[in-house]
Amino acid sequence: MRKFVFGTVAVLSAAVLSACADGARQPASSPVDLLPAAAAATVAPAAADQAPAAAAKPAVAKPAAAAKPKATKKPVSNLSQLRSLGIDVQKSVLIDVADDGQNRYLSVGRKGVVNFHGTERTDDTMMFLAPARSSAKNRVVIKPPFYNEDLGAGYCVADTKGAAMKLETCKAGRARQIFEIRPAGDSGQFELHGMYGVIRVDNGKITTNGKGRVGLQTIRYAN
Repeated sequence: MRKFVFGTVAVLSAAVLSACADGARQPASSPVDLLPAAAAATVAPAAADQAPAAAAKPAVAKPAAAAKPKATKKPVSNLSQLRSLGIDVQKSVLIDVADDGQNRYLSVGRKGVVNFHGTERTDDTMMFLAPARSSAKNRVVIKPPFYNEDLGAGYCVADTKGAAMKLETCKAGRARQIFEIRPAGDSGQFELHGMYGVIRVDNGKITTNGKGRVGLQTIRYAN
């Protein structure tokens, strides 16, 4: 009986020793091996230094360019009737007292005084009737060419309250520089009306007493 027990114990001891020897060659599974595969896999975190996409800048509408105001065309007097009657406009002319049998030409004198004391074709008696800036017809400015050769505004004849007229710097639309040529029949004669009334000439001088001739005519400066 003791032999049987001893043998049994020996057999059991050998089995235990064999199992321990096998266990030494096979290490226990690590904790990671014990985790499920999904848990063991690590998810790479988003890069900390990755900047978020820049927000798109809102489109800024450029203000529309302000429309330039259209330049208004200044009115210019219509002189077609005067041309049809043989009155020379926009040409170099002499302005003469009509039907007095004398050469009495409108002329620029000393200190810019303008009167009918010219008797010959000179730089001082050469005149030019240009259309005035006016919506009314037959309105002119008188510009002696000799006094308008340089650049600039030039010089125009101006009416005055006194007898004689005067030469002054031109200014478009200035009332005292605008004259109305009022036809006197169909012979080419006309009256010259200024800011202060009709121009009357007595013995080569402009008068204010109601006496003198009012009929004038143009004569081409260069025949």
